[in-house]
Amino acid sequence: MSMTPILHPSGAHAFGRLLEMRAPGIILPAGEIRLFHGRHTGPNRGFGAEHIWAEHQREMVSAGFPDFGSVAGYVATIVREGTPVFFGDHNWRTLRAMAVRSRTGTAIVEHRTPRGEDAHWSVITAYSGTKTHGTRVGTVR
Repeated sequence: MSMTPILHPSGAHAFGRLLEMRAPGIILPAGEIRLFHGRHTGPNRGFGAEHIWAEHQREMVSAGFPDFGSVAGYVATIVREGTPVFFGDHNWRTLRAMAVRSRTGTAIVEHRTPRGEDAHWSVITAYSGTKTHGTRVGTVR
């Protein structure tokens, strides 16, 4: 169930797409940005819609997204065409980037290559903060 995709409010599977991006010493691969049901296992631990709702419910409600069913709408206000993408440190376990919309919030996305599926960027979390970290490497398409 955690890997059940959650559709964009338009009905699309993807919330956007990242083209191949270059950061100092690394190439970030292209791929669709997808949101999954996910899971929340504790403070700052988890991914996807369940994690976003558990960690950021209060700020979502104050932004007009009143329930779990509106997580996709909340993410769609952040991850959309033209949103700048930043890359900070390279972790040996994961490849993460942040999409920051100056008036809306930030989404952290992680590159994943599941066995037997296309590589993609998975939304780990989304929140109202808009402080950027790292180097700007591209935009959401």
